[in-house]
Order: sequence, then structure tokens, then C-alpha cells
Amino acid sequence: MAQKADHTVHILEGRATLYKRTTTPFWFVRYKIGSKWIRNTTKEEDLNKARLVAEDIVNDARYREKNKLPIISKKFKHVANIAIKRMQDLLDIKQGKVTYRHYIQVINKYLIPFFGNYNVDKIDMQVISKFMVWRVEIMNGMPSHSAINTHNSALNRVFDVAIELGYMLATQVPKLENKGYTSENRDDFTVEEYKQLYQYMRKWVRDAREGNEKRVRNMLRDYVLVLANTGIRAGTEAMNLKWQHITIVNEKGVDCLTLHVKGKTKKKRAIQVPHRVARYLQRIQERDEELNEMSFFELIDAAVDKHVFRINGKDMTSNFGRIFKRLLAEAKLLVDRRSGKERTLYCLRHYYATLMITKGVVSTQHLADYMGTSEKMIQEHYKHLNLQRLAPKFVGLGNLESAVTKNKKSV
Repeated sequence: MAQKADHTVHILEGRATLYKRTTTPFWFVRYKIGSKWIRNTTKEEDLNKARLVAEDIVNDARYREKNKLPIISKKFKHVANIAIKRMQDLLDIKQGKVTYRHYIQVINKYLIPFFGNYNVDKIDMQVISKFMVWRVEIMNGMPSHSAINTHNSALNRVFDVAIELGYMLATQVPKLENKGYTSENRDDFTVEEYKQLYQYMRKWVRDAREGNEKRVRNMLRDYVLVLANTGIRAGTEAMNLKWQHITIVNEKGVDCLTLHVKGKTKKKRAIQVPHRVARYLQRIQERDEELNEMSFFELIDAAVDKHVFRINGKDMTSNFGRIFKRLLAEAKLLVDRRSGKERTLYCLRHYYATLMITKGVVSTQHLADYMGTSEKMIQEHYKHLNLQRLAPKFVGLGNLESAVTKNKKSV
């Protein structure tokens, strides 16, 4: 620790002391508020200037104490890094929420770059308004309602830490608003596009080189088919699925393959899936040398503590995303021609939701419960499908071909 220089100067009738350290030319001030000793730099080399700055610091601290305000003002980036560490520590021991990863990304990418050098207790609505303008410039457009919710939640986590540490009061936290645009309809696949995809995957697997490429393609093919036929989330839910999480339940005389998944909310839910999903899972089992000596039903009964979609125990989340993108490009399905956006594995979840809604098989509430989301989200993102389902009522009688080939003079 740096040693204090020999010379010190008492100020404010001995209630504070100016001193220097051997490692810096600046004067520091040491004073006591309540039972706590506090040290600040004056950032001044000249003693007379340092004395004036120090007196302001001490008087301001005493005013804050008298009016029950935080004594120490800390930079936002310091508090934000504490918030990040706490969330990461929980994630490392698998106790943190999935959303913590998104909060950490937002804090590093947007919040620290803008708010970093502000004292956390000085961030008011005027500063927030400047941030909103800056964010639009950085993102090249207005962020979505969902994105702003994530930003606000991340910012509030930093404020919570600041309050806990005594750097600001709850009454100083600005009220955050969300004026982002409502997300557009989710990208998915049409039934014809999905058929094109699964037919192309057969050839894609056959053309793979023996060895790791063949293993990865086989696994990704079955991964895609399971996602599209169950609606579970790629990554969070699928990659955490183990054989012991798969059971068979009998409902009204029907054996139902049941997946027990846990994802975004950390709350487990049991979903009954189509019978064909069993065949996709069985193919994975048959390729696994540790499991293929059992029958599929023996495997389910054994409740094996082993992940379903991992290769050699390795989480394939990132790899599958990149390979799936290449697969879609080869199959000429990468870009959704309706939105102009590139598809991802998550589009398979949206495909499932779209299919269930257009079929009219279940209510939006039942679908929301099944997919582990809210009915509001289902209604918000898929409401356009209600009109699509009623299309025959709008179209009326007859068929399109006859309308096109009909005598042009008839109308």
C-alpha cells in the first residue's frame, strides 16, 4: 500500500485532513461522517486550490448526511460491474435466470458505454432521454418493445445494486418507460417450406463425410425435427433435455410421450408430443454406443442421466446455429421472403406455434401454457393467423384456377 507523505494539513478546525501520497502529486482529503472514515482526491497539486476543493467535498458530505442522502457517489460503470459479477456468479452455479445473460450483454454493449462515467445517483430522466436518442443512433433505428424491456430490466438491476450499497436512494431511481415499436410477426416456415427442408435434410445427411461431419449432421437433422414438432426452445430447453426427462404417461388409454423441459422461466413443464417424435429420439439412441443395446422403451424406463442432443458431452448450441444457417442456405430457405430476414433455429418454434393456431387445435391459453410463455405474447405475435384461418370465409365459393381461366368477358 502506498505510504502517506510526511506533511499533512488540517482544515475545517481539524474536522478534516489534507495529505499527499508518494505515488501521486495530488492532495487527498480524509474526513469522518458518522462512524465512517472517507477519503477523496482533490485532483489538485496546489495546496491552496486543494484546500478549497476539500472544504467543498466535506461540506457537501455533511449536507448529504443531514438530508439523508448517499454520502459517496460512485460511477455507474463501477456499480454495473458489481451487478454483472453477481449475475455471472449465479449463472456459473446454475442458479441464475436465463435472462441474466441478456442483461450482461446489454450492460456491456449499451449501458456502460453511455452511462459509465456518470455518478449513478446523477442519472435522471434528462440523462435517460439522452441515452434513448444515443441508442437509436447506435442501433440504426428504434429498438423493439421487447428490446427496451430488456434494457430497462438490466438498468434497474444496476440501480438495485446502487441502492443496496448506499450509493443512491430508491427515490432517486428514474421511472423508465417503454415506447419501442411492437415486434413484428415472427419469422417461421410455411408448411411447404418445412417439407422442402426435411426432404433436403435426407440428402444433406447422405452426402456428409464419414466421421464427425456425419455425426453432427445426423444429430442436427433430428434436433430440427424435434424442435419443429414440439415447439420447445432451441438452446435453453432442448440442450438441457436429458433422457431421464422423457417419460410415457397414459391419458385416457393413449400412451403419450412426455418431455419435461425447463428453460426461460426456470420452471419445469411437462408437454405431450406427437408420436413421431419418438422415432427421432430413437434414431439418436441407435447412434449412441452407450445406449443402443437397450430398446427405446427400456431406455425411457432407465431414466438415464445423459443429455439427448449433445455430442461427446459437448453443448452444440453455437455449432448448431452456424451449421443450420449453412443448411438453410444450401436448401435455398435461409431468407424468409415475407420479412426479408434470415431464419434461425428459433423459427422452428414459431413454425410449431403457427401450425397449431392455423389448425385451430387448441386455444391460445393452452398453447401458451404448452410453450411456456404468456397468452398475451401468443396473441400479440400470432394474431394475424386468426384471419388466415378464416380465409375460406372471405374467399367464398369456387376455386382460384377457374377464376383465372374464366372467359374474360364474363364480368
